[in-house]
Amino acid sequence: MRLNTRLSDAIHTLSLLYVRNNENLSSKQIAQSVNTNPVLIRQLVGDLKRAGLVNSQRGVSKITLSKDPHDISLLDIYLAVDDHQILNVDTNTNLNCIVGGNIQSILGDYYQNLTDGVKQQLNETTLADMIDQILNQAESQKGRIMNKIKLALAELEKDNTKVEVIRTLNDNNWLALHTSTTVENNKTVTFDAFEFEGDTIKQHLHTETPYLETLTPSGHTQLDGPTHVDANFNANETGKLVEETINATLMGGPHLEHATDYMNTDYIQHHVGVPDGLNTVMKGVQMLKAAGKESIYTKINHVIADGNFALAISDGHAEGIEKTYYDLFRVENNRIAEHWDIVNPR
Repeated sequence: MRLNTRLSDAIHTLSLLYVRNNENLSSKQIAQSVNTNPVLIRQLVGDLKRAGLVNSQRGVSKITLSKDPHDISLLDIYLAVDDHQILNVDTNTNLNCIVGGNIQSILGDYYQNLTDGVKQQLNETTLADMIDQILNQAESQKGRIMNKIKLALAELEKDNTKVEVIRTLNDNNWLALHTSTTVENNKTVTFDAFEFEGDTIKQHLHTETPYLETLTPSGHTQLDGPTHVDANFNANETGKLVEETINATLMGGPHLEHATDYMNTDYIQHHVGVPDGLNTVMKGVQMLKAAGKESIYTKINHVIADGNFALAISDGHAEGIEKTYYDLFRVENNRIAEHWDIVNPR
């Protein structure tokens, strides 16, 4: 039996419209947060509009609350999008049976009492109550993430080491940092992945490479590009896409005939010496393969995903040398859009 989540999705939608009221959210953006189809969000918004809870205009992406959250009860939302009996009695029982002939009236009264209680609680709870709880929990989670970062930096900033954090990925008990690190005027680009157990660092994985002033042929550095993690993206889906991309295109050696299924044609590359564009990258890999210098991935050890970013840490080899591959990917429109990496002997 499929669960009906319209009330939950409606509360989610209205809360999002309030919390991010300055962003003119479209149904597509709301759908990314709810993790559903934009068509279903448009249907939901239509019901909320008919109930006088939101304002929207055809052809205009902006959707706004029509009332203050304190003036919208959860019962108002329920009646707008999910007005059906909460608990239903099977009315098709055998009336000639001692149970079937009596259970309808008995359960009917019992279910009605439960339903009345649920509706009363919904009526006593406002959208503002939900938003306050959401923001309080988010603030608590933010505090835990900041504590992780503080512990990680304490580990990194030893012996006069200066660390500039460029990108941060938080994935449950894992924290990944993409940083610029300077020790005695020697600047490096680093990836650090920390596995936490409570407030204790259980495992620390590290790789680094010298920072080069040389730009890529397309004008990029090893560190520039987007840094903001877009929480609208489902981290699980991002991690899954990255894992599938590596398995399909790199595992056991390059199989770039599959690359167009997973990567943007204008794929952005931050590896020095490599230009942007999927076709150019494919040609370069083919040349390496012809010379026997291609990278052969053998195992994905970790994928740390947060929003639209994911860091994959893999094993492999090239030219007979065992390697560790740190690949950071940015995702857009369900495809790999951008790539930063560090490769070192294992």
